[in-house]
Amino acid sequence: MSSSSVPGTNVPPISFPGIASGIDYNAIITKLTSLTLQQNVGLNAQIATLNAANAELIKINNLLACVQTALGGLSDPSLFSSYDATSSNTAEGVASVVAGATPLSGTYTILGSTQATSTTITNNPAAGHSIYDGGSNNLPLTSAYLAVSPTAGTSGQGTITVNGVQVSYNVNVDSVQSILSKIQSQVQTATGDSSFTATLNASGEVVISSTQHPITLGSPSDTGNLLQVLKLSTAQVNNTSTSGTVTSTSNIGGINQAAAFNSTTNAGYVTAVTSGTFTINGVQISLNAANDNTAAVIARINASSAGVIASYDATTNKIVLAATATGPQTIVLGASGDTSNFLTAAGLTTAAGATTQVGAQASVTIQDPTGTTSTVYSNSNQVTDAINGVQLNITSFTTPYTISVGQDNSKLISAVNTFVSAYNAAITEINNATEPPAVISPQPGSSTTATSASVGGGVLFSNSDINSVKDELTNMITGFFGNPFKADSASYSSPVPQYDSLSAIGLQVSSSFSIVQTSSNGGSTSATNPVTTQSLQGTDGTLQPLDVATFTAALAANPSGVQAIFQGASSLTSQLGNYLGQVTGLPTLLNSGLTGILPIGNTAIIQGFENTNTDAITSIQDQITQITDNANQQANTLRTEFVSTEGTIAEYQALQAQLGGFFKSAGG
Repeated sequence: MSSSSVPGTNVPPISFPGIASGIDYNAIITKLTSLTLQQNVGLNAQIATLNAANAELIKINNLLACVQTALGGLSDPSLFSSYDATSSNTAEGVASVVAGATPLSGTYTILGSTQATSTTITNNPAAGHSIYDGGSNNLPLTSAYLAVSPTAGTSGQGTITVNGVQVSYNVNVDSVQSILSKIQSQVQTATGDSSFTATLNASGEVVISSTQHPITLGSPSDTGNLLQVLKLSTAQVNNTSTSGTVTSTSNIGGINQAAAFNSTTNAGYVTAVTSGTFTINGVQISLNAANDNTAAVIARINASSAGVIASYDATTNKIVLAATATGPQTIVLGASGDTSNFLTAAGLTTAAGATTQVGAQASVTIQDPTGTTSTVYSNSNQVTDAINGVQLNITSFTTPYTISVGQDNSKLISAVNTFVSAYNAAITEINNATEPPAVISPQPGSSTTATSASVGGGVLFSNSDINSVKDELTNMITGFFGNPFKADSASYSSPVPQYDSLSAIGLQVSSSFSIVQTSSNGGSTSATNPVTTQSLQGTDGTLQPLDVATFTAALAANPSGVQAIFQGASSLTSQLGNYLGQVTGLPTLLNSGLTGILPIGNTAIIQGFENTNTDAITSIQDQITQITDNANQQANTLRTEFVSTEGTIAEYQALQAQLGGFFKSAGG
């Protein structure tokens, strides 16, 4: 036979134990060796327990490092200098605290306000041709001074529907007058409405009316853009059940922003625009009359750093320049080096008849917390002088509203809650890891043969070292911080409340803890007692949720006292940060710098616990190696002796066979 499981190092690849003696000595050796190796079972269990303990220590160390991170966030001084400004009517004004400012807390009433406006320059509409100029009203649409270029099919055909009657036209042949005549004639004929008219008034506006029917314009089947050309697509239609009228939004002639400056109509400009440059607020803009149109130049102005927004309203035939900044600022047009006449041709200069509307300042009339009323002015709608340290964005005003200014505790409360969560997570993990097991014994009179057993318990329940860390943390968290109050100090008679502990500002430790235990079942024949969890008075070391009301009141009464608890030489962040650095081996990074740095050569507390376990594991492994070596040596010795005995027995058996043969021969 051959077996790799047979103990010892002198087992031949193939062996037939007990051939001579009939004894399976390998089975005997295996049994004896297994009894020797049985001690390794307990030792391996110890190693597993120690490895589990080290894994738990690493987990606790990581959780305590998270507490250090939370302490770093809690050490930020800006948490105690954060303010908030809230408007009671955000539709009229929005308030915000200026970064780094320390405003005066209180309630401010906005009694009135006006918005700042921008300076604007509106061109002279006469810079663009009227539809009547040069008989343009009787010229084909493609040659007329139209503010909107006509579009139609490839042959110039188009249709327009008025009062349900579709009228055809040709932009290459028909003029504004002829088209209006067609519309009037065909609608009158088709509807029998002799009161229907379609005419061009003295202002160059199309007027369509009827005293017998409402006016309807357009149809999904229409082609071309004649409604836009006649400026009727956005005009107000005034209808009753029996009549109607509609008038173009303005003269249908004028500047055509889509046509090139050197087109046959000069893009509708009375004075042809020339190539070159012009200047706005010292910024030079260029144009090419052959390639550019009004829309392109407007886009070029808006893309420049001239500080104005240019726009063209085809509805009103106006070009407007508006300063990007509000307030009574000047828009400077032109410079001595200009080579293009665009500003003059477009009617944007004063000499060309432009209209300037100077921008206005914003104003805010405010009543401060003392009842004093004042009015402040600003070139911008972002007013920063009405409330010190607060920016007020004015949007409108209808009724008075209030701005409430006060310290913003939300970030501080969030930082405290982050610390509490991290701290409780670490303490809870330590509590679970060190929880003792509950011993369960068979009930008296039980018919079973069960023995005592345990349930629950943490992997570190017998580790007094980690319990000492928890005790130290609990003592620190319930201790004194900041500037401890002394009865014999000058502050004793001070009306300002003094704070020197977390409990004084609304951060209490838990008031109970739980244990796992067994309870008797009386006469029950059950093999085990039921397991219960009992709550006892005391503390498990965790912190209760922050009492926000108490905390806020403490901040209002003595903000510097509360700050001293969290920040400074004797603060929570300093003391706890320093200790945790020694526990985890990681320095705590506070706003003031690193703390808890271990001297060179020193070992962190938890790392020391791990090292002790690791040393114990190494020692146990050495024991296992020694026991295994001894077992193999024992097996080797026994096997050598058995093999030797088998050889002796085999010799005797051979001699016996020889003697038997001899006596048989002699007797024969």
